[in-house]
Amino acid sequence: MTWQPLEPRIARLEGAYEQVDKRLDSIDRRLETLDRKLDGLSWRMTSLLLGSWVTLMLAVFFHKA
Repeated sequence: MTWQPLEPRIARLEGAYEQVDKRLDSIDRRLETLDRKLDGLSWRMTSLLLGSWVTLMLAVFFHKA
């Protein structure tokens, strides 16, 4: 291994850490977007199931009445 001054190696490490930070921030933003989309889908599915159940119960109730 060749000897190099300490400052350039530290600067290279700092640059690498900045790249990692930017990439992790990008991944974090994409995961937040995906989480919001899944929350919206979950709410719509719950509403659809509840609406279907209420409709079915009303149909059963009024059919016998």
